[in-house]
Amino acid sequence: MMRRFACLAPLALLALSACGGTNDDTHSDVAPGNFTPPGTARPTPVAGVAQVTPLRAYISHYPNDAVDGVAFFDRTEVASALHDAVGDQKLVQRIMSRGAVTVPIFAMGSQGLAAHGCTPHDCVDSNWTMQMDMKTGKAQVCYHDRETMGDRSQWYMGGAPVTRPGDCPQE
Repeated sequence: MMRRFACLAPLALLALSACGGTNDDTHSDVAPGNFTPPGTARPTPVAGVAQVTPLRAYISHYPNDAVDGVAFFDRTEVASALHDAVGDQKLVQRIMSRGAVTVPIFAMGSQGLAAHGCTPHDCVDSNWTMQMDMKTGKAQVCYHDRETMGDRSQWYMGGAPVTRPGDCPQE
């Protein structure tokens, strides 16, 4: 019996040593600090595929929730409106990021809706809201960064951003 354990002991030590890992950073899964992700491409509708679910169906759902199989920012008209409103690729990526903290999409009047999000662990100081007119398909985007803007926010509507007082609307 003791001999059996003596044979298994080296195997157990080998298995345990494989679990420990090393301090070698050459195999890290963290992107280097100088990594810039590629730009978000402007959407192109797929021929013969029409979106039949009305945008109103997204109200009370989170932007990354699929409604009839499609998330809010993955809809062609939403992504197109976002690209038309904001020319800054980094801001477009931030808004569409699956890693952002978001709240459910909310109604704005009878023809509008809005999606609000923020940087994880920094929602008060870094947040944004995309407001979309469901009738015209146009959007405007508010972006707030307290460090660089103080108590003001920048609004994008297809041209240079306009600075307005206050934070971005959250409902």
